[in-house]
Amino acid sequence: MHKLFFGSLLILCCVPPAVAQSDDSPRVEFFAGYSVLRTDYEAELPNPPMPVIVAFSGKQTLNGFNVSATGYLTEGFGLTGDFSGHFKTNSLSDPLAGNIETHIRVFNILGGPQYKFRSNSRGTPFVRALAGAANTRARLEVPSLNSTGTASSTDFALAIGGGLDVRVSERVDLRVFQVDYNPIFLGSRNDLGFGNRRADNVRFSFGVVIK
Repeated sequence: MHKLFFGSLLILCCVPPAVAQSDDSPRVEFFAGYSVLRTDYEAELPNPPMPVIVAFSGKQTLNGFNVSATGYLTEGFGLTGDFSGHFKTNSLSDPLAGNIETHIRVFNILGGPQYKFRSNSRGTPFVRALAGAANTRARLEVPSLNSTGTASSTDFALAIGGGLDVRVSERVDLRVFQVDYNPIFLGSRNDLGFGNRRADNVRFSFGVVIK
């Protein structure tokens, strides 16, 4: 997976032409939108913490947001900083403890190169390869027992993908879709009960780009 990231990084660095940025192309753009994270966590330890048992039962869909800023060094090649948060609450009814709720939170903070294939058409596709850190956490609440428990892990993460922006006006684009393969490399010392493994998550986003 690390080879895939560095291969994507090399391709992106070779794509941009060796020309200065044109005066009419945006030097900075900001994206903000709605996002969905399709998670693929699976506990490996025989007795994972209770928050993990309730929270991470197979593949799940978390809803949230995605924001980013890109500064362009040439007309198409830029550097992107990206932040996203995704959330879900799972409930489990227990005959003794009553209703048990677990709140899942996954945050990504990433950065790396992005390339936009600019042309005279309204649609502008782009590709990117980002790297950084992801924080995965689960908080257990048992209201009837006035009890809570937490588990979390911060690990290396990637986002490799791209999307399509459609021009609405000179300063506004609509990002009709953005898809990122978002693997999180969980370390062996995380307290979520996953062991040393990779969570093959996928992130979908759409929203507005301000230039």
